[in-house]
Amino acid sequence: MSNNWFRRLLLSYLPIFFIVTTILFFIFFQIFNEQNRREALKANEFLASQVTQYLDNSLRSIDFKVLREILTNSNLKNYFSVSGSEDVYAGIQAVKVIDELKIEYPLIDSVYLVRYSDNTVFSNGKAMPIHDFPDATFIEDSRSRDEQKWVGARSFKAFPSQTAEQVITIVRNAANGRGLVVANVELNTLRKSIMQMYDPEFTFVNIYNRAGGSLWNNGMPEDHIMSGPTLASKTAAASGEVFSEFTSSYSGWKVQTGLNNGKIVKFALQFYNIWFIFAAGVVLVGVAWVVYVTRRNYKPIQQIVTLIQTVSSQKPSALNYGKENEFRFIHTTLERMIDQTRQYQEEHEENLILQKKVFFQELLEGTRDYSGHELSANMSRFKLPELEHRWAVLVVEMDRYDVFEAEYHQQDQALLKFVLSSILQESARHEGTDVWAEWVSEQRLYAILWLPETEHSEEMEARLLTDYLDRIGQYLNFTVTIGVGRVAVDLRGLRASLKEAVHALEYKAVLGTNRIIPCSDVPNSTNDVYEFLKTISLLVQAMRLSDEVWEQHFERLFKQIRQSVLSRQEIMNTVQLLFQHYNREFAELPQEYKETWAAIFTPLLPRLEGWETLDDLRELCLEGFRELARQMQSLQCSRKHRSHILEIRKYIEEHYTNPDLSLNYLSDLFDINPKYLSKLFKDELGEKFVDLLISHRIEKAKQLMQETDKAIQEISEEVGYTNYNSFNRAFKNVVGMAPSDYRKAM
Repeated sequence: MSNNWFRRLLLSYLPIFFIVTTILFFIFFQIFNEQNRREALKANEFLASQVTQYLDNSLRSIDFKVLREILTNSNLKNYFSVSGSEDVYAGIQAVKVIDELKIEYPLIDSVYLVRYSDNTVFSNGKAMPIHDFPDATFIEDSRSRDEQKWVGARSFKAFPSQTAEQVITIVRNAANGRGLVVANVELNTLRKSIMQMYDPEFTFVNIYNRAGGSLWNNGMPEDHIMSGPTLASKTAAASGEVFSEFTSSYSGWKVQTGLNNGKIVKFALQFYNIWFIFAAGVVLVGVAWVVYVTRRNYKPIQQIVTLIQTVSSQKPSALNYGKENEFRFIHTTLERMIDQTRQYQEEHEENLILQKKVFFQELLEGTRDYSGHELSANMSRFKLPELEHRWAVLVVEMDRYDVFEAEYHQQDQALLKFVLSSILQESARHEGTDVWAEWVSEQRLYAILWLPETEHSEEMEARLLTDYLDRIGQYLNFTVTIGVGRVAVDLRGLRASLKEAVHALEYKAVLGTNRIIPCSDVPNSTNDVYEFLKTISLLVQAMRLSDEVWEQHFERLFKQIRQSVLSRQEIMNTVQLLFQHYNREFAELPQEYKETWAAIFTPLLPRLEGWETLDDLRELCLEGFRELARQMQSLQCSRKHRSHILEIRKYIEEHYTNPDLSLNYLSDLFDINPKYLSKLFKDELGEKFVDLLISHRIEKAKQLMQETDKAIQEISEEVGYTNYNSFNRAFKNVVGMAPSDYRKAM
């Protein structure tokens, strides 16, 4: 390993000498520099104030002159009052006003007038449409802008062929909003005027508009420049340190002045060279002493590094730290040792948790037999009380677990399950006993509760579980149901207690959620299969006949299930029996009834696995049965209506020559509402009654005209038309020509 730290330690003493030798230099230089800085600040403050005053006076004078001309100059008012560009005299007078402005104020580069009445721009003695003017976009922006201010900097050219110039612009409304007067000041001219106030070789002057854009920065438009602080910092960095800053109260522009970087550095280096030679001589005098002290202080570090290298070289997994300094080598080695220790500790704790959970399952499920010594050793290993008294097994099941999974993230679910386990342990400690709880499944928390050998142990158990439910209801947004097994005094009894607790939870469907179900309180089921079959048979028959009484039989069936206090499995067996009866009955019905049954109950079957209480199961089944009843009633009505409409159609085909045949006639004959009869025609036959009647009559008329020489009037009456005009109109609508033309065309 190279002695990197030795060199670093050696160099760490050198600042002592540099401080001693350079402190005089810095004191002198700072005093001298501060004096020059104060003088420079005064000069720059004066320069900034002069530039700001010059800008304000120049721009305010131009703005005032433009505003005065707008308000008082009759020639300018006359120009804006003219409605068209044909008034040559008004244009000449406008040119005169513009020339006077440019002569009086040499800073003005160009002036143009915008007239809204004919959407023209008057510039350089020539009027043109706004959309042909190169500055049309700026005119539109200014027209929609209420604020009147100097805008800068931006590109401007009066003609498309002209090279764009960087200008600042003042815009004023003229003639009560009939137009605009736009005056442009060229930036180069303005900059040359300001540069006469200072020496650019030593001093810089930067001017920023309201948006923070520099007027000298390539003339970027105000609306397209970068943000103020960013651009200002870049310009200042390029020019030098800002010594003074003024903000114009008129234009809102900011003026910054300072010294150029190059001159300050050149001036400072002349002093640095002298003092550097002096400091270097003093440092060389003390080098020998520094080397001696550093080598003496480095020896303990060298010994530690040598020891670590010796130990690391004996391990094949040791890393190569040859290119690192000594402290880095020591630091990395210690970090590696700490990480390995922490990793071993975490792995040990994780393995201990898993082993504890496996031991819990083996105790309850009986998958492994433990001797008394092994049992005591494992209980001591996992810091659990000895199993030498009385215990009871609890199974805590979360209610509405599907809702719990939907509402909470996976990490939140794990946290809430931990809270459930912690509340149970807290309730046990409150009663002066212990509980061992493990999440064996996602929805159920299994627990072993230690009970004291007293006469009131059952009362203590009831208080503990009641307190547990109260705390859950107080702190959490969901509920649990607890199944409780009998008290056990040995491992065999412990495993029997587990089965009893699980069996007690099977009656949660009937007894309800958010409660304690001791195995001793589980009633004996009175599963009268004959009564169930009788109710199921009546329900299926009523459904098959579309009798509304089916819902009464449905409610009776679930009432019998509730009164019989069936377990979940027994309830599912009863529902499966109900579905088997439906399958057998619907097998004898037409195909459309079978398809209706399959379409409704095929998607329902998977949902029947997730119900939790008898009310949930009832709602699921009732929803499906109601839809089935509606579909069957619709099928039966459809079959009945179709037979009616076919009978009516046959009657029309046989009696279409009857002149009195109409919807009202048929409705009276068949005792059907006319509107409903019209709807049946369209739904079942796909055409209106009138169209069907006319079709039969016209076809018969065509046949008579082809096969007989009867007069058209006679044929009209024979097919059911008492009015010849009605027959003629109907024939023409169907065939496309009059009956007489049709006979001629045959």
